[in-house]
Amino acid sequence: MENAFLRWWGCGAFDVILGDVNFAFDPYLFGHNLEEIQPVYDYIFISHEHFDHCHPKTLRKICQGERFKKLFVSPGCVNPALPVDEKYGDAAFDRDLPVTKHIPAAQVEVLYPKYLQNGNHQSRRFPDSFEVDLGALQVETIESGENQTSDLPTCGYLITHKEKGISFLHMGDLHQPYPALKQLRGKVDFFIHMKLGLTEWQGVDLTHHLVEIVDLIQPRYLIPTHYRTDRITDPIPEGHWPPDVTDSYAFIEWIREAIGDQTKILPFTAGVEYELDMPTKKVIWKWNWRNTWTVPPWREC
Repeated sequence: MENAFLRWWGCGAFDVILGDVNFAFDPYLFGHNLEEIQPVYDYIFISHEHFDHCHPKTLRKICQGERFKKLFVSPGCVNPALPVDEKYGDAAFDRDLPVTKHIPAAQVEVLYPKYLQNGNHQSRRFPDSFEVDLGALQVETIESGENQTSDLPTCGYLITHKEKGISFLHMGDLHQPYPALKQLRGKVDFFIHMKLGLTEWQGVDLTHHLVEIVDLIQPRYLIPTHYRTDRITDPIPEGHWPPDVTDSYAFIEWIREAIGDQTKILPFTAGVEYELDMPTKKVIWKWNWRNTWTVPPWREC
């Protein structure tokens, strides 16, 4: 079975290269990464219309080529709240939305969440565009919950490769877990985790959110994303969103301590491609024996 390749690009951007089919979530690239990226994707999935998830410059570069088939988006990417600059503040801009300003409408398809965050007995119904059969891939949607409104929900995506038996859940910018996510239990191999469960937000400890969502979904692996690993080498420009953590290793250990042995953590470095040994789905970790000098510097001292 052909091996798979995973890469976190920084922020919420993530891609999966399976060979027969390739796809990306919330692609957001800059500088040489944007210049060098090739249109190798069959499908692109956008969780919501914020600038760091729905990025026209990146989408124009990769939503093309012989392989590309469809850009899947949440409804706000096509029908944003208006006026955009007023409704979204610094999170989205009129120049960027709707996304069909940049990608032909025939290549864009709107999806709605299947699993909903209905609290306090609230009942909402959306069009049945929440599950897609793409041949090799099966797609289901969850409600992501980043600044959504009752009529403009946002989407996370569960993508399953049927033959290879491998699945990826990208949660978008989900802030709170909810009971419907329990229906994903046993379906998720790789949980691409964003910033849910921040240690503190406005003086409130939110660790319990992280613990709860892992307990609900029980993924095989968890890949933390949407934080800055290193302000100089991170693929997202220095001083740009997302914020950094004072110590990324301590951050990973905090996650490990909080969730215990419910899942295994894969601490990816942004911009590095990781190979999965199929069908075991284990990451192949490699030593890098490249020297940065020809003569050991201590000999010159």
